[in-house]
Amino acid sequence: MNERWLSRAAWARPAAHRVVVAAAVAGLAACAAACGGAQEPPREQLFADPPEGSDAATSKGASSTALDRGVAYIKNERYEEAKQHLLQAIEHEPGSAEAHYYLGLAREKTNDRAGAEASYKKALASDPKLEAAALNLAALYLDEPPRPDEAIAVLTKAVEQAPGRSALHQNLGYAYGLKKDVANASKHYEAALKAEDSAATRFAYGAMLFEAKELDRAAAELRKALAATGDDVATIATIGRMLGPAKAYADCVAAFDRAIKLKPEAEFHVRRGTCRHELGDEAGARGDYQAAIKVDPRFAAAHYYLGLSFLADRKPQSALAALTEAGKHGGDTEIGKRARAKVKELSARLK
Repeated sequence: MNERWLSRAAWARPAAHRVVVAAAVAGLAACAAACGGAQEPPREQLFADPPEGSDAATSKGASSTALDRGVAYIKNERYEEAKQHLLQAIEHEPGSAEAHYYLGLAREKTNDRAGAEASYKKALASDPKLEAAALNLAALYLDEPPRPDEAIAVLTKAVEQAPGRSALHQNLGYAYGLKKDVANASKHYEAALKAEDSAATRFAYGAMLFEAKELDRAAAELRKALAATGDDVATIATIGRMLGPAKAYADCVAAFDRAIKLKPEAEFHVRRGTCRHELGDEAGARGDYQAAIKVDPRFAAAHYYLGLSFLADRKPQSALAALTEAGKHGGDTEIGKRARAKVKELSARLK
């Protein structure tokens, strides 16, 4: 099989808690054994063997040509044209796992999920070792609405064929996580990390543990993910958003230090401020809330937490001013409602 596999990963929606990767390409190799001694090479029997010119040969050539064209159209994101050629390839060679796989990709990209599912299944029926088809079929089952049991069935068979493949174990971990089966999810995330330790897998593992409320274990994995993550500000900020509720406040501050350096958003300042508050650094927290207001004067959360900070510091007039701003900018959000309730309570107290 030639080395040209594409995967839905090239077009997949980015998601913090899920990673689907392309399968490795299986190669074919041949080896020859040496003969000992000075022996005469065996003579090949002579018989009539004309070049293949039958209908089968013609069909195989037509299938290969149509498949090549279909793959080319997929690479250029012309999926409808790709489908036409891939269907021709399958007509000439019905058992082609490649053609069914790529047809699944093209159908998925044109929102034919049922057709994509059928194509991936046919690809796996022709070649049970085709990891890309297993990953993409399972990914369909893990999309909304998720069908984790069906994904687990597909991925379990794939792991039997390739027990050391990180991507298969990671997706099994994700599928078991959807079922709240933390033990099996952890087993497969650990297997994925043993095969290939990556920031993305650590992040997915930590996110699963966070959602399962296993906060200490989640924080441990998220710290490792943060250390291995480059300058992806979205991932860094997401890790920070989980480290705070996991009560890893110093790590939360470190995460938002990096995020703010890359992109000084108002939300990042507020989140770093709340973690600084938990560490007892009220001056640092207040500085973050004020910095957030400079970035975005209408950011209600910054005014709200600034007001709470002033309240903690027994500065009711400053607190009242900040909370009034929070109520004004917060509208009907939870922050806005809370701020207005605080204003009412504080105003009554100050009379």
